[in-house]
Amino acid sequence: MVSLGHVSDVELILLINQEDEPAFTEIYNRYWEKMVSYAVRLTKSEEEAADIVQEIFVSIWNRRSVLVVKGSLGAYLIRSTRNLCLRYIERNIHTENFLEKIADQAVDSSQNIEENISLKELQDNIELGIAKLPKKMREVYLLSRDEQLSYREISEKLGIAEGTVKKQISNALKVISESLNGKLSAAMMTLFLHLLK
Repeated sequence: MVSLGHVSDVELILLINQEDEPAFTEIYNRYWEKMVSYAVRLTKSEEEAADIVQEIFVSIWNRRSVLVVKGSLGAYLIRSTRNLCLRYIERNIHTENFLEKIADQAVDSSQNIEENISLKELQDNIELGIAKLPKKMREVYLLSRDEQLSYREISEKLGIAEGTVKKQISNALKVISESLNGKLSAAMMTLFLHLLK
């Protein structure tokens, strides 16, 4: 079997469009672990995380002949993972103790977790906060959050110091948090902070 390790993501997508199973397997092998790791952070469940990522890959294979990926494949897969995780959270948000679980016990158990929580509101407000970031800070933030790159990887990609990357991300989170201040309920703010960890 020919190794596809040297083939670019763009070329792999084109091969998948032609129903090339080895190309699909290569993408699966490249991104499975990173996607599951990210999903575990959001759902706090290894089993659910694996199911979510499996669902994404099944969907990709089912749409293989018409699949179009704009931009980075890694970013596309992480966005898909985040969206499915948020749907999972939304479906379970009223389950007993679920909010406390995903927020690492940060929400007081006496708080009414069945208050009206809109994840769409959260996503919209986060996007508005991101749009307010200075261009360079936004670029660093999106490389960290959308592509799940480490500080070192971002540093190498952009040619800036690792400490600068860390500071930019910290400042970005501060700006986004401040832009949400007063717009979200306490429970929603807790969920936001958890999702951005």
